[in-house]
Amino acid sequence: MSSEHLKETFGEPRSMYSGHNEALIQLAKGNEKVVVLYADFPQGSAGPYYKKEFPDRIYNLGIAEANMITVAAGLAEAGMIPYTHCHSIFAVGRAYNQMRQAAFDRLNVKFVLCNTGMFWAFMGGSHQVIEDISALRALPDLALVSPSDAVEAKKAALAAAIHEGPVAIRLAEPDVPVIHKDDYPFEIGRAVILRGGSDVAIISTGIMLHYSLEAAALLAKEGIEATVVNMHTIKPLDERAVIQVAEKTGAIVTAEDGNILGGLGGSIAEILSENHPLPLHRVGVRDRFGQTGEMEELAREYSLSTNDIVQAAKKVIKRKAV
Repeated sequence: MSSEHLKETFGEPRSMYSGHNEALIQLAKGNEKVVVLYADFPQGSAGPYYKKEFPDRIYNLGIAEANMITVAAGLAEAGMIPYTHCHSIFAVGRAYNQMRQAAFDRLNVKFVLCNTGMFWAFMGGSHQVIEDISALRALPDLALVSPSDAVEAKKAALAAAIHEGPVAIRLAEPDVPVIHKDDYPFEIGRAVILRGGSDVAIISTGIMLHYSLEAAALLAKEGIEATVVNMHTIKPLDERAVIQVAEKTGAIVTAEDGNILGGLGGSIAEILSENHPLPLHRVGVRDRFGQTGEMEELAREYSLSTNDIVQAAKKVIKRKAV
């Protein structure tokens, strides 16, 4: 991907849900099979629209996440394309068996995982779901997508509608800087190289992408050129892109907002160990539960900050040189 699809500087912070809701409204107008389901999660701008224009295509199931997924499965069996919405911790924690069965049956359900990852600031460790990537990437036939901003969240929801089979979409809670222009091309399963460099590759997903781009800019000031890869789809993972940047740079840093055990970093490690072993450092939650705190506080406490990515890049480069 060429740089013209990137903002020259980050745009004003926006909620990923704003882009997602724009997609739901667009889909409602163009695809009569799209329905939306909610379980104790605010509906945003799409809710009033569906209630007014398509009242028979919106369902509020209350605090009953497993039941919501079961209802969605039935709707999918009837030929509809349901988008389910609930707090991520309860999708993975309470409705995992139903999600698993939907994947087993290859049903066309779209699971929207709301408030996912470490940065659901005010809810603390009981609600910060750090295990979703590792839990969901273990399910066969389930696509797992992690957008980085409002623009990509919109494109992910639109792409999910035409993807045959179950898709899970991770949406983080905080407003995040807009990284992409509206003409940014998005395809499930295909990574995007946002910046080129031969010294190290930073493979990032979700809300960590703006930290990764900031880190690459800081490294460039020190004469270190970093490739930055937006691995927006964690499953199916773009193995070709991983091997390509591994061969080009000889050192990789991964960045994610969840547990490094079984997460994006684990996925990359699996590919590299079988195809192209090299120095790797995983930036992510190092097997700890979360706690209450603002985003920047949590980033520092859990070593997820821009500076942590910078330091990780320098470490793998030194290891490469040994």
